[in-house]
Amino acid sequence: MPQPTAVDTSALRCSVIVPVYNGAGTIERCLNALASQRLPADQFEVIVVSDGSTDDTDGVVQRWLDRSQLTHWRLVRQDNAGPGAARNHGADAAIAPLLLFTDADCAPHPDWVAAMLDVFADPTVAGAKGVYSTTQSALAPRFVQAEYEDRYDRMRGQERIDFIDTYSAAYRRQIFCENGGFDTIFTTASVEDQELSFRIAAKGYRLVFAPDAKVEHIHDENLAEY
Repeated sequence: MPQPTAVDTSALRCSVIVPVYNGAGTIERCLNALASQRLPADQFEVIVVSDGSTDDTDGVVQRWLDRSQLTHWRLVRQDNAGPGAARNHGADAAIAPLLLFTDADCAPHPDWVAAMLDVFADPTVAGAKGVYSTTQSALAPRFVQAEYEDRYDRMRGQERIDFIDTYSAAYRRQIFCENGGFDTIFTTASVEDQELSFRIAAKGYRLVFAPDAKVEHIHDENLAEY
């Protein structure tokens, strides 16, 4: 009986981790965007972590993977424990030295992965925060986007930041793991991403703003959600 061919992972430069909970309606858009990255496909892996989804998320992802036949892409599952725990699960499964994070309701721009890698060419950088945009025209998404644009303007040109949210984020894997990853006390999406960045920055690690690492985000159209 022929033995399975070993997958060559030597060229992998980063691992992209996407936590998802009941995201059947958005995850395929995210996967399509990641599959459209300009960086060669053998240079990054994608790990989708289903956080105990109860809708058809797992089926949507698995069917997409079966169709695409991409070598370094996989779905892993866990019992529902929150996005922080899901990202940690992905980090544990990751192979590459850099961890990139985005969310299931985001569509990374074609240069997103490459833009993050460019930032880490500087060996002093431990983590990075990208940006998100939206094409939605409703009032609530426009309001939220304007707030973020103001925040981005204040970050431009700064040598260091201490605030990274995970719709577009990256960390050196060793530093992420040595600092325990995301605090799993946060079992729903809340401040688990900011807490990690504050904790790492407080130890003297350099976190930076990466304005070219862009994702398109689907904002909630209900202002009360903010």
